[in-house]
Amino acid sequence: MASQGSAWYVDFFRSDYLNVYGHMFTEERAEKESAFVARTLGLKPGASVLDLCCGQGRHSVQLAKRGFKVTGLDLNAEYLDLASKAAEAAKVTIETVAGDMREIPFENKFDAIVNMYSSFGYLESEAEDLKVLESAVKALKAGGQLLLDMLNREWAIDNYIQNDWHTGADGTLYVERRDLDLATSCMHVHFIVVDPKGGRRESIGHIIRLYTLTEMTRLLERVGMRVTAVFGGFEGEDYGIVTRRMILVAEKRS
Repeated sequence: MASQGSAWYVDFFRSDYLNVYGHMFTEERAEKESAFVARTLGLKPGASVLDLCCGQGRHSVQLAKRGFKVTGLDLNAEYLDLASKAAEAAKVTIETVAGDMREIPFENKFDAIVNMYSSFGYLESEAEDLKVLESAVKALKAGGQLLLDMLNREWAIDNYIQNDWHTGADGTLYVERRDLDLATSCMHVHFIVVDPKGGRRESIGHIIRLYTLTEMTRLLERVGMRVTAVFGGFEGEDYGIVTRRMILVAEKRS
């Protein structure tokens, strides 16, 4: 469970996150998603890019390979160490910064900011989420672009499965329960972790606020950004009810 006084996103991302979802984070997937980012945003070599909530740096490294000046920001210093080691192994350079996504410590610095794999909507309220967008706008250059890769709320409701499970490479069983509160649009995902010897524990899991396209368009407009494109996935497919992702591209007004 969470340490006294700490938010779930502090405790869950200490270890359980990579244990639960790490099998999905292949290099092939990161390369494909980063290629989409570069192509969609029209970034040229040398462009400055902030990977917001960069985690272990899988996108940061791939973007650096494409010749961009990449900064990775994350709350978890251990993930930043992993990102730095991954960059070193790939023979690329990235800058890492430990920080809160609501308080990006840069101003008018980046040509683009990317926020990948449903990392927006973790905070305690919509007001706190809005602070993230305000901070991102401040860190972007005039005309800079923000790309948000989000779970599509419409798809999540239409494909809602409350209970699920999968087995890790080491034989650990992860039993997953999803509770969707339609009044708040928050999805709380809990895990029971059973190790190969039968030991059992509960993980704090994670909570994400799911936004509609209408809501996100309004939030972005409030902070001085204009939505320029919406996609349903990394193949560039059109966004719709049946697409699992909602990938928004917005531009900072000059």
